[in-house]
Amino acid sequence: MFVRSFADGDNDAKGIGDLKGIVSELDPYLNDGDPKTDADLEVGVLWLMPVFPSPTYHGYDVTDYRAINPDYGTMSDFENLIAKAHQRGMRVILDVPFNHTSDRHPWFREAINDPSSPRRRFYFIERDTGTRRDGWHTITSQSGERLQYFGLFSPSMPDLNFDNPDVRREVEAIATFWLNLGVDGFRLDAAKHVYGDSFAPLPDNDVLGNNEWWREFSRFVYRSFPDAILMGEVLGDREIILRHAWGLDALVDEPFMNEVRAEIARPGSGFVGRRKTFVGEARALNDMAIPTSLPSTDQPFEPFAFVASHDRNPRLASDLEEMKRHGMPYSVDEGYRLAMYMLLAMSSHPILYEGDEVMQRGWKWNGNPRTGTTDPGDGSGIYDETLREPFPWYASGHGPGQTRWFPPRFDAPNDGVSREEQARPGGMLDLVRGLTNLRTRHPSFANGDIGANPSDSPEWIVFERISGSDRYLVLINRTSGGKDYRFHAAWFPQYIGADLLFWSDGHARTWKDVSADPRQIGDSVFVPPVGLVVIRQRS
Repeated sequence: MFVRSFADGDNDAKGIGDLKGIVSELDPYLNDGDPKTDADLEVGVLWLMPVFPSPTYHGYDVTDYRAINPDYGTMSDFENLIAKAHQRGMRVILDVPFNHTSDRHPWFREAINDPSSPRRRFYFIERDTGTRRDGWHTITSQSGERLQYFGLFSPSMPDLNFDNPDVRREVEAIATFWLNLGVDGFRLDAAKHVYGDSFAPLPDNDVLGNNEWWREFSRFVYRSFPDAILMGEVLGDREIILRHAWGLDALVDEPFMNEVRAEIARPGSGFVGRRKTFVGEARALNDMAIPTSLPSTDQPFEPFAFVASHDRNPRLASDLEEMKRHGMPYSVDEGYRLAMYMLLAMSSHPILYEGDEVMQRGWKWNGNPRTGTTDPGDGSGIYDETLREPFPWYASGHGPGQTRWFPPRFDAPNDGVSREEQARPGGMLDLVRGLTNLRTRHPSFANGDIGANPSDSPEWIVFERISGSDRYLVLINRTSGGKDYRFHAAWFPQYIGADLLFWSDGHARTWKDVSADPRQIGDSVFVPPVGLVVIRQRS
């Protein structure tokens, strides 16, 4: 969740989303704490993008790791959010960029201006010899000393030096501060860049350095907070994630997003099988790094799957519109439903980026100067803001709680993309709530592992979700016509006579959860066009 864009709780003139706004939308939008209701999204974990003081709108350059951005509220507001979330069974994790600080952080200003300060060793700072290197930036201290410092992402984001034990202890102390306040864990920004000085593939020594630090950090956190969520941002292909899988017990799963989008653009074979193999390999690598002295030695590695993010260009709905222009065999709405089926039926830890549930659009903007010699833009200075536009609550674009901090480029009144419009029967929000509530009513389905994979073709994706003795079968029909899927003595006979729990017709935009009064099937089950069916084996 990008707090700035979600909901404006004080309805002030700035129109900036805030912590009070999140609290106001716990009921009934995010999670009302009652699994018997179905008007909420049943959010289990709320991931907040940076809420710390920062000179930028996005907050990934922090000036104080132990405070709340005044645009978002007060520490009291934050503690109230934690308490209200916990009352509803929700957990809250903070997005923390430990890799770098803001160049306005007091540590960095002291490091630049006081050559004798121990803070200088918090960063990579050298005397400026006139040599220019990628990622290194020049600065002059208050006394006139000309220096260079390293900041991989930006001159305004100087990297911290994790070879310095004092930096490591400071990061651990910051984590402890928030965990003691009730925070349930962290999304660890730029986790693969703690070591390494470029965006190119990392050499082995840097990969090892990242893993060893994050394992040290994990041990520190788990000793006092064994149930904490530690999810690292490691972007790249499956091999890159595997190489970092023993440093942290959870990583965001960018390859899942890439494969889902590719499978919708051009249906292929083997999607489920590839993911099952990847998860197994990652868990095996992670197991080798877990010391038996920890209180949670049996926690398996988990990839947190997603199909859109605040960084991915473009957002899912906009990407599907582009795919349709290039021959995608589905309508945009049908393709989006397939993505939601795959995300919410295949992953035990699916991530919904704020706005995914209402098909929010967005492309990265080119705000470069009009007269630039390379890639000239419109001169607006706007770039990622258009991937993080205000969440559209109302068809009209106006109403209580609607954020207005940024004039949307991709949202317009009555365009069908809002909470108000998409909550109606046939809307995407209506489907997403149906699937998330199904997951809440059937935790073994939601949290189970992928079992057998009977079909994995351009026409069918069929796989088991298993947890203990509970076995579910997910059937996704990727074609434009409804089809029967048959079982017999030589083909998964255990599902003959299974209970039908849920079905969705992607073409007709209808669905129904019948799990409260399941219907027993015979030796086949009908799966609607561009449809999903979930059945449960009878014990």
